[in-house]
Amino acid sequence: MILGIVLANAPMSVGSASAQIVDMNTVTCNDFIGFKRDTTFAIVMWLDAYYRDEDDPPIIDFEKLRQKAARLTVYCHQNPTHSLTTAAERIIGSK
Repeated sequence: MILGIVLANAPMSVGSASAQIVDMNTVTCNDFIGFKRDTTFAIVMWLDAYYRDEDDPPIIDFEKLRQKAARLTVYCHQNPTHSLTTAAERIIGSK
């Protein structure tokens, strides 16, 4: 819940000022690597929460998030046409 509150209050600078919504089903790796840093970090936080087990402790490890973001970015540079959800499943979804 806290993560949702944090992300709801986080600035989302995706493209133009009117583009305040990110449809995770349509984002490609190429889109992801083109986003501003604060947007990519917010997306990685969302993905990390999405792939967490229900029983995982409610903590945010910023170093682990940075590592996941770096791995996801490398994957996306190598596979720009893949969907971000495919990349996230492989990088963040695997434990």
